Amino acid sequence: MAFQQENHPPIVKIVSPQNNSIFDKDGSVTYQISVSDKEDGESKFDEINPKEVLLEVRFLKNGKTAPANPQNNGLNSIMTSNCITCHGFNTKAMGPSFSDINKRYPSTKANMDSLVKRIKEGSVGIWGKEKMPPHPELPLADIKNIVQWIAKNATDPNANYYAGIDGYFRFKPDAQKGVYQLTASYTDHGLKDVPGKKLTGEDVITVRIK
Repeated sequence: MAFQQENHPPIVKIVSPQNNSIFDKDGSVTYQISVSDKEDGESKFDEINPKEVLLEVRFLKNGKTAPANPQNNGLNSIMTSNCITCHGFNTKAMGPSFSDINKRYPSTKANMDSLVKRIKEGSVGIWGKEKMPPHPELPLADIKNIVQWIAKNATDPNANYYAGIDGYFRFKPDAQKGVYQLTASYTDHGLKDVPGKKLTGEDVITVRIK
């Protein structure tokens, strides 16, 4: 009987800030995230690609913790592809931000099909001189997940996203006082012999603006 290797879920931990920390509206928040994955390695040994670690900062309207969703297919597909190399969530990089793409292309079938085709086959001249390279390595299901996430979530006024195991963020100038949920997540690379079986680990805390 052949031995079947098991993929272990990543262990993700928000090292800072501490849970239930309180911040001034105009201050900055320094964050640090650790990731440990039996197959992929340890962030403390620089074995985890920091661009594949995501921090979501979400305002909770009613102050109650939002349900955890460790298998958000759209975000997982974004973070395990090379999207973050050229695109930011809210700011322009080499290519347009996800929020700008959302604003330019309303969620119609024609627009969604067009975006899927451009990601798969590449494009040029759509957002200026920058060229969108083709992505033949991405499964069609992943591309559709990415496009659907951008269409539904990229302009959510209650959420901001930051890639990296450490850094800092500032609350928006019009940020409301109250509770914010910080969710750190990392999706592993699965097993070479079992493609597609990727697992996501996450850690959730809340902080407050006074």
